[in-house]
Amino acid sequence: MSTFSAKLVVIIVSYRNADDVDRCLKSLARSDWDQFEVFICENGGEAAYRELLSALVGPDRTLQRNSDASETLDQPQKRLAAVVKCRFQDRTNIVRVGLAIDNLGYGGGVNAWLEPLIGVPGWGAVLVLNPDTEVDRRALSELIAKSAEGFGMVGGSLVFHNAPDKIINYGLCWSRTTGRVVAIGRNAAIGSAPSVEALDRIDAVSGACVLATRAFVEDVGLMAEDYFLYMEDLDWGRRRGKHRIGFASKAIVRHIGGTTIGSAVVPEKRSHLSIYLSARNGIVFARRFAGSRWICHFGVGLLFVVRYALKGSLSAGRIAFLGLLDGAKGKTGRPDVALEPQRLD
Repeated sequence: MSTFSAKLVVIIVSYRNADDVDRCLKSLARSDWDQFEVFICENGGEAAYRELLSALVGPDRTLQRNSDASETLDQPQKRLAAVVKCRFQDRTNIVRVGLAIDNLGYGGGVNAWLEPLIGVPGWGAVLVLNPDTEVDRRALSELIAKSAEGFGMVGGSLVFHNAPDKIINYGLCWSRTTGRVVAIGRNAAIGSAPSVEALDRIDAVSGACVLATRAFVEDVGLMAEDYFLYMEDLDWGRRRGKHRIGFASKAIVRHIGGTTIGSAVVPEKRSHLSIYLSARNGIVFARRFAGSRWICHFGVGLLFVVRYALKGSLSAGRIAFLGLLDGAKGKTGRPDVALEPQRLD
């Protein structure tokens, strides 16, 4: 049986982006909050796992191995084929690096650690972080403080990496009419906070950086896994029930975005995978939360297909249309490998 003294668990899902994970860990190592442990899930296979360990662990690296692996969480789990227990070089916080048995997607990668953690007493909240984020020194303590005010899901000031004075969003709002997802507060000045009206519109906190209390997880359940990537954060928020969403304006988190599958570039140069999953999962989500209105959402999606075509991105339009059709058929899970490799020219 594991014992757990840290109040906060931090979960990071990696997919062959060791440099991003290392940068994120370095920012966590500077945190003024010291009661946390980190759990990493590498979704990219054994070679990526070896590369990740090589980048993170060693005398001149961010982490060092911890020889004491006596706890249950130090061993392979149901969906983790291997676990290496480490700690930061200059502080005692534990970091466990796990290898997923397969590419589990984002929600699956989070749940690979969150599911066994539910059975471990002691922690009070989980912070899900994208690997391509950097947390400010005070971010963890600010998020924890806001959750202590009675909020089950908490977000911070997610800012652009190349424009740290501008907010990416306070949270996400989903339109039941059109199915479009609106980033509330986009481009607002850093240090600002959403109005009461704006906060009421927020359906979920962005999965790039979302804190959920243990009570939230136990009541609402794990992240949905069948989206594979995109919309699992909105799904989590829409299922929140009695749990309120809070915003910690002083919790600053920098986000590069799209480093894994190419969704950070301009729309006409997004990866096939990003385009397909956005289209497919928008319909899958609508079928669950909008009833028969999902048909209207499908129509709106067709307008985006036309937009790609008018801009000369015929292959992007084709992939988006395929995503819409698969969403209408209820297709979920990991997409065809043929969609994964490269970005559009």
